[in-house]
Amino acid sequence: MDFEEIKENFSDFAHEKPVLFAVIVLIVLLFFAGLVILMIQTTPEKKAEPRQVEKFEQDSPLLIPDAPDIEKDYYPNRITENQWSKEEINRWFTFPEDETMKELENANDKIVNDILDAAP
Repeated sequence: MDFEEIKENFSDFAHEKPVLFAVIVLIVLLFFAGLVILMIQTTPEKKAEPRQVEKFEQDSPLLIPDAPDIEKDYYPNRITENQWSKEEINRWFTFPEDETMKELENANDKIVNDILDAAP
């Protein structure tokens, strides 16, 4: 009995008794589905090991590498204030020019008009 003969017998059976063939195929599929579900249900859960948090204690000062592209006034951390001082305001904040504000106003008006024109 070779493979061609088995294939031919299988094909003949499927064409002669299609209902019985469908029932057998359905039973085989349900068996394999049940087998997969059983394997999933019986595999033990991998429990995550609780991680212990270790507090970092710095035992030496932070060393900044000596390289030409790193600024020498580099600060690894700093305390920031909630508000700027008057000196910082004068140094860093610049008031926008009237022309820039007018361009921004026109761009915003165009967006609002586009939205209102699309509304029913």
